[in-house]
Amino acid sequence: MRPEITVGLDGSAESLSAARWAAREAELRGLPVRLLHLWILRAMTAQNVPAEHPQALAAQRLLQDAESDLLARYPHVPVITELLPADSPAALLPGAPNAEMLVLGSQGLGGVQGYVLGSLALHAVAQSERPVVLVRAHEEPQGPGAVAAPSGPVAVGVSLRPGYERVLAFAFGAAARRHVPLLTVHATPHRRAATGREQVSEESALQADRQELHDALLPWREKFPAVHVVEHLSHESPPRAVVDIAPGAGLLVVGRGGNRTGLTPRIGPVTHAAIHHAACPVAVVPHD
Repeated sequence: MRPEITVGLDGSAESLSAARWAAREAELRGLPVRLLHLWILRAMTAQNVPAEHPQALAAQRLLQDAESDLLARYPHVPVITELLPADSPAALLPGAPNAEMLVLGSQGLGGVQGYVLGSLALHAVAQSERPVVLVRAHEEPQGPGAVAAPSGPVAVGVSLRPGYERVLAFAFGAAARRHVPLLTVHATPHRRAATGREQVSEESALQADRQELHDALLPWREKFPAVHVVEHLSHESPPRAVVDIAPGAGLLVVGRGGNRTGLTPRIGPVTHAAIHHAACPVAVVPHD
């Protein structure tokens, strides 16, 4: 099956922004977009609702309106629509088996609706084996065919632990497709200010940290020679470091590792900080 970019569409301004972001990404990657709307019903009735049901008609109209919007803006991007009756938002992941990435609208912190959307996003981020991109609603060009111009570099939080290659591949690829710089940040919060004899040792340690970061990025620089890479070392905590680098970025990329089993979806502190504090789209990339 051909890979595609799947959007969870719920009718909110955030999910429409997510659909537009996904269409532009699909254009860059040469992929189709699937607009997937989950119609949450009780399990006993989810498979037995007639297509002419008023709520089903409203859901179809939602998909048709979003499809028309995307085709006007990105006429060369194939758009697929799907209405999926389900008994739980958890059906989103198995409902997108061909997704190269999943794109969702994100309201961050807010009222009741924001909590519901946040729960869906949390589940997807914690459980998905594919990258999940969370997009907030922003002012965009209006009118038929209006397309937002690409802006801002790609930013990525870098871990030097083994298994982080998938995150770096995503970030470098995103910067290359957009023809923008890549801002990288690695947090070394254990470093502290020093004076006198200690300062020499501290500066040597910082130089070693810089070299370690440079060495970790070198294979990716060679693979993506056209990408201008800016390396940052931060003495803040990793969550603070990624939040600090996000302003002005067009996309923030963070990794999500660890065990995904268990009854309660869990994400790490870096991902949590990025989702709730970065204004730009946030790509959460699972890694080993």
